[in-house]
Amino acid sequence: MTRSQIRTYTLLTWAIAGLLLMLAAKYVHGQSMANILHGQTAPLYCQPDVITSLKTIWQESGNGTTGIEETFIVSGADGFYSIDIMPHTNEKDKQTVYVYNTTFALFHIHPNNSGAYPSTPSNNIAGNGLGDTGWADKDHFDIYAASSRGLTVYYWQTKKMTILRGGLTWMSQKGCK
Repeated sequence: MTRSQIRTYTLLTWAIAGLLLMLAAKYVHGQSMANILHGQTAPLYCQPDVITSLKTIWQESGNGTTGIEETFIVSGADGFYSIDIMPHTNEKDKQTVYVYNTTFALFHIHPNNSGAYPSTPSNNIAGNGLGDTGWADKDHFDIYAASSRGLTVYYWQTKKMTILRGGLTWMSQKGCK
């Protein structure tokens, strides 16, 4: 191989590697790019490990009856992620948690007597001007709220909020799509 061919080969290799990294890190409304590429369409909130973690924090919150929020974060490149359940803080109607620069989703329990949707900058118990959605916008992650009324999400990229699953159906993979 000539030096010119080696240089071309190296540049092509770096271009392919960069494209693969962009695809691996791309986050599309709860669906991993790996799942999309392999023909699987199960969104993040339908993944067995996410459902198991939701059940865990639901139990830790007293099934939404104590007024205590519980949280876990999902970090990494989407499709190759880790779940970290945040330490219990015993705070009423809020929880102090930390996210990493690789965090792309945060799931938390809303007490049954609070709103079903993530809180907003103008409507949050802390009165901090951020709420759930402001924090998600600031740190670039989607934020999910689970309660007895269902599982809801705020997508920071589109600024849209929606209900994903009604009632306690979020505790099961059955019917999840």
